[in-house]
Amino acid sequence: MKNRSYIAPDASDRARRVELILFDVDGVLTDGQILIIPDAQGTVHEFKMFNTQDGVGLSFARRIGLRLGVLTGRTSEAVAARAKELGMEIVEQGSWNKLETYQKIRAQVNLEDAQIAYMGDDLQDLPVMRRAGLAIGPGNAQEDIRQYCHLITRRTGGHGAVREALEFIIRAHGKWDEIMARYLA
Repeated sequence: MKNRSYIAPDASDRARRVELILFDVDGVLTDGQILIIPDAQGTVHEFKMFNTQDGVGLSFARRIGLRLGVLTGRTSEAVAARAKELGMEIVEQGSWNKLETYQKIRAQVNLEDAQIAYMGDDLQDLPVMRRAGLAIGPGNAQEDIRQYCHLITRRTGGHGAVREALEFIIRAHGKWDEIMARYLA
């Protein structure tokens, strides 16, 4: 049954160790819909919708020193542009073997699995979710991967799930008051 949130008993402990958070795109940073429109010359334009609250959450994560990236099977100029706009240091697109790409990223950033969180929603994300120290699914995560998640958000992909997950991690790091202080001053 979709849209059931879940927090594993050890999720906060796992979140405290996280230094890098990787995200799938379609179904996580977006709601999974892709608008493809060919123009009169036959050039195909792809459009994706991103959630601004997710973007704010990503800026909060960067502010407390967390590293961010995307690991996705599709390739899209929209993803590259959004990742750049949000200051994500890792942008891996067109990865049909996400585990292999994850292992490459992990070696490049010199982190252990326990220091990495991954948020995915479908079967192609499962190999990485089973390795990452904190596996996160949005509320719309497929039933077959939900059992492997340490955290499942109430919100769905493209509708604030990333923000919800990031707030959980930031709170686990004990840094939420630091974020709030800026707005309460």
